[in-house]
Amino acid sequence: MPHPLIILAIIIIVLSWLITVISNANAKRRRMNALKASFGKPPVPEEYYQFESAGLYAQYVETHKPSEQRVDSITWNDLDMDKVFTRINVCQTSVGEEYLYNCLHELPLNSDALASREGLIRFFADNPDTRMAVQTLLGTRLGKEDYNGLTSLMFAPKLSMIKYPHLYTALAMLPLAMATILIASIPIGVVGILAAFVINMFVHFHNKRRIAVGIPSIKYLTNLLRCCKGLIKLKDLQAQPVMDEIRRNYKTLKAIRRKVPNMTSMVGDLVDSVFEYINIMFLYDIRSYNKFMGFITKYGEDFHALYRAVGEIDISICILSFRLSLPVYSLPEFDEVSDYEKFLSSIGGQSVLASDTSARAGISFTDIFHPLIPEPVTNSGAVSNSSIITGSNASGKSTFIKALAINGILAQTINTCAAKSFKARHSLIVTSMVMRDDLSHGESYFIVEIKSLKRILDLVQKYPCTCYIDEILRGTNTIERIAASASVLAYLHEQNALCVAASHDIELTRILSDKYDNFHFREQVMDDGIVFDYKLKNGPSTTRNAIKLLGFMGFADSIVEEAEKLADLCG
Repeated sequence: MPHPLIILAIIIIVLSWLITVISNANAKRRRMNALKASFGKPPVPEEYYQFESAGLYAQYVETHKPSEQRVDSITWNDLDMDKVFTRINVCQTSVGEEYLYNCLHELPLNSDALASREGLIRFFADNPDTRMAVQTLLGTRLGKEDYNGLTSLMFAPKLSMIKYPHLYTALAMLPLAMATILIASIPIGVVGILAAFVINMFVHFHNKRRIAVGIPSIKYLTNLLRCCKGLIKLKDLQAQPVMDEIRRNYKTLKAIRRKVPNMTSMVGDLVDSVFEYINIMFLYDIRSYNKFMGFITKYGEDFHALYRAVGEIDISICILSFRLSLPVYSLPEFDEVSDYEKFLSSIGGQSVLASDTSARAGISFTDIFHPLIPEPVTNSGAVSNSSIITGSNASGKSTFIKALAINGILAQTINTCAAKSFKARHSLIVTSMVMRDDLSHGESYFIVEIKSLKRILDLVQKYPCTCYIDEILRGTNTIERIAASASVLAYLHEQNALCVAASHDIELTRILSDKYDNFHFREQVMDDGIVFDYKLKNGPSTTRNAIKLLGFMGFADSIVEEAEKLADLCG
């Protein structure tokens, strides 16, 4: 008969095991329920979002592989693309977040990339159980960790290495060399071993902070490999082309898990154990760290390919959820006549059709809307030529051209449009909208604006562009603004560019009537206020409401009446 204490111990162990199993099962069930409940719903806004962390991969790509064929920082800020990103992002991993952030900057050169991405999205749409399994795996084995350091590992692993690796190998051999002296003289050998230990302990702590910086990235990388191992085990997923990349590169990189140094002593106080002292004496952490970084340097391309493949899986599910969260969505159609390959066929990427406006294609859309507006008013129509959008204040001009621009980006990056239908051409989306004084460089609003416009004028010489300009040259006087604006817009019309400009200057519609089409938004004045329908209409605007708005906002009657008199004199 076993001792009662032994029986009690067995009971405690079994109960602990059962509690752990039940707890894990409940946690998994809660996670699955949360994923089911949140899928296809707009993500809950975070109080503070780490955009800097999410943008690290895009930043490294722009630095190491610079290209003008991206959504530049001015366009990104003009369109509030950080907010668009958060509206889309339900990624389960930091890899997915970083990859999505970069994808929204990266306009593809052909439709093959979009077709491949769409194939994966459709797979997850048709296989919800596999999608749930993948989401769970991504979230539990990899998850999110801001500033995880993977981008620096991919693009600059050599910078993280500790210099003079052979010196540390020699120092690691020093205690063994001193140990051989014990044969001849025990006192001298002991002193030599102690001296070697003191030297190596100093070297260890001298490099402690340097290595500690790399610990999060190393741990996150090993989690990435664990995640890939789990993905490879999901049978239904294996037929997807992206899994070829994961299987091939995981096979190469899985050996890295045996090279991960045990650096527990580097992140806290020195552990009082024999193994830790031995670890320090032979500089195991430093030597293992350098071997790890050397391996990453050697197989950097494989690592990058694995990162992209996992990112592609995560964002494909994310895009599917985004689509289902919209009132309506569509897959874009592209004008094949103006495919990028046909424009960028000459040396250096210079478009052979840069001045051939006959190749310019327009935009047609049905029920298009701005994806950040919860209950949007939709518009249908076509912008088949360069166009000026006029209208009263707050009538919807800016929101409409932003909706066109954002959908142009989403169409070419995530193959998704906030519209019932959307057809355009592959082009570089470039804007000039929200200008501010640049006090850090001592530049006025007008200088900042003309620099923004100049970059557009340079880009249209190289690439097919779709340009969106809001209140062009508002930073100067009326006469010069209208004259310069008309000249700039006329020039853009003559290039391989589709230009859509929103303006209060009705004069531009007359000056450019032979080049630009005209659309407008207008309001209806009621007894108790002004009502906007936010619907796009043909032709230039014929109404004004700025002075009426002063009255409705409670300005003194004398101010309103005087303003109306002056307007009549000026008109």
